Amino acid sequence: MECIMNKKKRIISPLLIISLFIFIPAMLLYSFASSSYTFADFVNESLCQQFRALMARFGELFPFSLFEILVFSLPLIIFLLIYSGVKHFSTVRGGIRFLINLLAIVLIIYSGHTLALGIGYKTTPLAQKMQLQDTEVNVENLSEVMISLRDEVNSLADAVPRNQKGVFDPGYSYACISEKILESYSLIESEYGFAPGFKSTAKGVRAGAMMSYLGITGIYTYVTGEANVNTAYPAYDTIFTAAHEMSHQRGILRENEANFTAYLLTSTSNDENLRYSAALSMYGYISSALYRTDREAYLEIANGLSESALTDIRASNAVTQKYGDTIIGDISEWVNDFYLQSNGTDGTVSYSQVVTLTVAYFEKNK
Repeated sequence: MECIMNKKKRIISPLLIISLFIFIPAMLLYSFASSSYTFADFVNESLCQQFRALMARFGELFPFSLFEILVFSLPLIIFLLIYSGVKHFSTVRGGIRFLINLLAIVLIIYSGHTLALGIGYKTTPLAQKMQLQDTEVNVENLSEVMISLRDEVNSLADAVPRNQKGVFDPGYSYACISEKILESYSLIESEYGFAPGFKSTAKGVRAGAMMSYLGITGIYTYVTGEANVNTAYPAYDTIFTAAHEMSHQRGILRENEANFTAYLLTSTSNDENLRYSAALSMYGYISSALYRTDREAYLEIANGLSESALTDIRASNAVTQKYGDTIIGDISEWVNDFYLQSNGTDGTVSYSQVVTLTVAYFEKNK
C-alpha cells in the first residue's frame, strides 16, 4: 500500500528528467557556439552533423515523404492531444502530469532543432570560409555575371532534353538527382570547408498544390531528416531546390548560403542537366537584381536569352501565378520570416542575398 501511495504522489515524470538531460547540454552548446565561430564550426561539423545524418538515415527507411504524412496527420495529432488533455485534467494531479509531459516533449523537440539547425546559424559565414572578398554589387558586375550566366544557359538550353511542351525535363528520379548532387558535394566539401557528407535522397512531395499555396518550393525537416521538394514546379526548379534543401540537411542553414551552395553543387556537376538548372536558377536571381538596379541594362542582356530558356521560365512562373497570393501564403511567409529573423538572419529577404555571394565568387574566379 505504501509503494502505491508513493507512486501516486510522484508528479515529476521520468520523461521530463530525460528531456532536461538533453535540453541543458544543447542550450550550453548553443550558448558557446553563439560566441565563437570556431566552436560553432567544430560542433556543427561533428556532433550536429552526426545527428542530422542519423535523422536522415531514419527518413531513408521510407520511400515516401514522412513530412507529408506528418502534415496531413496534424489534425489527428491535435485532436489526440486535446482528448488526452481533457481525460487527464479530470484530476488536478493528472492535469499537472499531462502538462509536464507535454513540456518534456517540447524540450526534446527544441533540443533537436538546436542541434540540427540552431547551431548551424552561428557558424563562420560562407564568404569567409571561401575567402571571398567584400564586393560592392553594382550595375557593372551584375551585368558581367548576368551575361556569363545567360551565355551558359544558351549553350545548354537546346542540348538538354525537353518534353512535348518544350519544357526542360531530363526524366530524372529524385534518387538520381540526389546521387549526382552528392557526387558534386564530395568533390567540393574539403575545398570549401563543408561538413563531411552522408548519403540521403531528396523526396518529392506529392501534395505540390498544398505547398504552392503556402509559397513553399522545398523544406528540410530535421524531425524526419528529409529534404522535401515541391513537385509542382518544373525540373530546373526542383533540381536546384533539391540541392538547396540537401545543403540545409548538411548544416548550411543561412538561406543565401544554401542557395549559393546549391549553385556550387549543380554548376560543378559532370551532368549538363544539373549545370543547366544551376545557370538558369542563378540567372533568375542575378537578373532580378539588375532589373531593380538598371532596367535598361537588364533588358539589353535579357533580350539575348534563348527561346528554350524562356519556355522554362514561363513554365515556372505559371505555377506561381496559378496559386497566386493567398492569405495562407502570406501567413506562411510571415512565419518563415519570423523564424529566420529569430535565428539571427535578415529574414526571407536573405534568400535573395545570394546575389552578393555570387558576384564575389565570379569576381574571384574571373
